[in-house]
Amino acid sequence: MVVEKRSRPTSLSRHSQPFIVPRRQAILTFPDGHDYEGAEINARLDVDVRTFFELQNIGEDSTAGETKTAFERFGNEIVKSWNLCDDDGENITPDADGFLSLPPAVCIAIIGAWAEAAGTSGEN
Repeated sequence: MVVEKRSRPTSLSRHSQPFIVPRRQAILTFPDGHDYEGAEINARLDVDVRTFFELQNIGEDSTAGETKTAFERFGNEIVKSWNLCDDDGENITPDADGFLSLPPAVCIAIIGAWAEAAGTSGEN
């Protein structure tokens, strides 16, 4: 990293281009032999830090209402698409309603896979 030192504050030059913060996406999958092998969830990885911490803190200290709100946010703000179907072979909508219709173990596994992927650096 190069830091240019200046004796007094200056504004950006009028020729300076804004830096667009990249927002990564990933297809979350589960390894061979995992209970959810074959599931694919297209998810946004880069969310605001508040959402990241909210989802990281789901657990024993969360109330049912806080957990439900976090799951709804995950379904609406992070899930873009997936290949999940119900027992009748009907597509489950990739949104809050669909996420809340999943068994808790599936939700936790998806959020865990997302947290692992989202927590990695953006280096490719």
